[in-house]
Amino acid sequence: PNLIPAEAYKGRIETAASNAIGRNVTIGDKLSFKIFPQTAFSVENLVIADSPEFGEEPFARIGKADIGVKLFSLFSDKVEIQKFVLTDADIKLQKLSDGKTNWVFTNDAGDEAQGTTQSTQDLALGDVRIIGSRLNYEDKSAKQTYLAENIDAKLRLSSLSQPLEFDGELDFQGVPSIVNAVLSNPADLAEKRPANFKINATVGKSTLGADLTLTPSETATSFKGPVNFNAPDLPAFASLFGIELESAPGFDRLKFSGDLDGAATEARIESAKIEFDEIDGEGDLTFDWSGPRPKTTGAIAVGALDFRPYMPAPAQTTEGFPAWSEAPLNFTSLRNMDADLEIRADKIFINDIETTDSRLRLAINAGKMTADISQLGLYGGGGSGRLVVDASRAVPSIAGNFTLASVEAEPFSVAVLKNDKLLGLGGFNIQFTAAGANQAAIMSSLDGKGGFDINDGAVKGVNFVKLASAVSTLYNGGAINPAAVTSAIAEARRPDEKTDFSKMLSQFTIDNGLIDAPTINLEGPFLTMTGVGKINLPGQAVDLRLLPKASTAADNQSGRTITIPVRISGTFSNPVIGVDVESLARGKAESTFRDLLDNAFKSDDKTSQDGGAAKTDEEAKEPADPATSILKGLIGGEKSPDGATGAGDSSAAATTGDDAAQEAVSGAINQLFGAGFGTSKKSDENDGAKDESSPE
Repeated sequence: PNLIPAEAYKGRIETAASNAIGRNVTIGDKLSFKIFPQTAFSVENLVIADSPEFGEEPFARIGKADIGVKLFSLFSDKVEIQKFVLTDADIKLQKLSDGKTNWVFTNDAGDEAQGTTQSTQDLALGDVRIIGSRLNYEDKSAKQTYLAENIDAKLRLSSLSQPLEFDGELDFQGVPSIVNAVLSNPADLAEKRPANFKINATVGKSTLGADLTLTPSETATSFKGPVNFNAPDLPAFASLFGIELESAPGFDRLKFSGDLDGAATEARIESAKIEFDEIDGEGDLTFDWSGPRPKTTGAIAVGALDFRPYMPAPAQTTEGFPAWSEAPLNFTSLRNMDADLEIRADKIFINDIETTDSRLRLAINAGKMTADISQLGLYGGGGSGRLVVDASRAVPSIAGNFTLASVEAEPFSVAVLKNDKLLGLGGFNIQFTAAGANQAAIMSSLDGKGGFDINDGAVKGVNFVKLASAVSTLYNGGAINPAAVTSAIAEARRPDEKTDFSKMLSQFTIDNGLIDAPTINLEGPFLTMTGVGKINLPGQAVDLRLLPKASTAADNQSGRTITIPVRISGTFSNPVIGVDVESLARGKAESTFRDLLDNAFKSDDKTSQDGGAAKTDEEAKEPADPATSILKGLIGGEKSPDGATGAGDSSAAATTGDDAAQEAVSGAINQLFGAGFGTSKKSDENDGAKDESSPE
């Protein structure tokens, strides 16, 4: 007969199957077996129990299995399966903490216990399909679980010594995937001999291609061969394997190719071409995923080492210096992996700073990054340093120590200070520490020290020599010439003007964002200058007090000299340059400048300084020169009603002369001393409060 009533053999089949694999096997009541015209076996509700140590859930539960076998192959050494279709299969694979796995079967004969070795019986597969099935893998030692669902696949195998081909579609961890794989010789792998394995897989947006030699051993299977991998959405791919990347800038994409050599928990890739975020490079790397975080070690040469994706974007502003950002800093991407890398970079980008030809060792451990930079090319010069970013705690911290030499001052100051006023070749050194949740907090906590030494340069936008010379226009024939003052000061402060110097140097300290420079020295043709300064980084304010000495001789030794105190105040966005009135009032100006101012006042004296005749009564009744009145009020040359000398009321001077003249003079004086002079008394009183923009 074509159909044999299989119910009569149901118990025998279950017993034989259970003995064969050492697990309890049960089958449902719908069972059929036929011999002609094709030997076929069909069963529903097939259940294979698991070993008790792996739990109560069955190893496999198969909704339906259809198997077609060539009859006479059952009596030979080669079983030829013409048809093998599994529908609605649910298979659970487990690996315990001690390394035991539930997919290694032993029969009741105890072949393994007896130490016998059996050769693998040959097998040929015809129409082999897996439809609508599910595979669950749990690794208890790694605490990882992987799930493949909706498996629809085809297998082809003409012999165990011939290639096994697999083509299938499935949902891996819920992500649609396609897998095409070829195992060159299953028999070799089963007998623990090397075999070739090729795979091309697409998992979501990610792709993997490899041509590997698999070498099995008693403990693990190693692999070696060329590989290529591309994950355009790295966080999504990593999450499939239980690696949750921190929600922080960077770690967006990874692409690499090279020669892979590895085993269960470690792999080395040689001659690798790597693209990581905006970083591209070549080198030899080792990946280790046995610890709490993946770790990468090795050496790599990169065209561009771009740190900008991991840093807050610089503020975009069309006017002035941007305010410090209060947006949260997020360096938690440093917690995603550990690293120990030797890096050679053609360029490094850190926001607006661009370096060249650099070498560094980059170490990352538990969220703390240390970059030891042995070579740093920077704007024509270079140096070395160390940068530490610690994101292991709730509030990130940074620390640095850099020494630079022969750096072009202009592009460096543009990148760091957003200011293009400084020219020359300079040496810079700085040590700093800071902590804070945002950029503004970092600036308020900044501590450290440093200095600079710039040679053969210039300060753009002001000519201190011309500014000093402009003072000589204050007095012309016994009165200030407003037009001359305005013209001279405007000329000295033209954008294309500059103060040339052969050397400018200073040392400074930083305390909670307040920079204190007790010494500022400048030497140049026709000019020497000393000074002190304070810069308030949190408030973006500057207060520099300089004492330039201008000379009519380039050697600053011969010729006539004049010294005037200059103050640079205001904000980073709007600095103000003018004569330092406070220094004048305290008598800190050298006699040359004070004598020159005295000449401007002598027309009000009863007797000139050179012993000239006193003013007549008619001359004394004439209105005072408005400019002279303003200057006397500024530096203490005019008496107040109570007899004291001090800052006068410029509006009072205005009442003694023509308003237009007063306005012209006030404008000239404002240019000389900086904005704010020649205003009304009411305005002066309102502005008399402490200038919060000026650091203490």
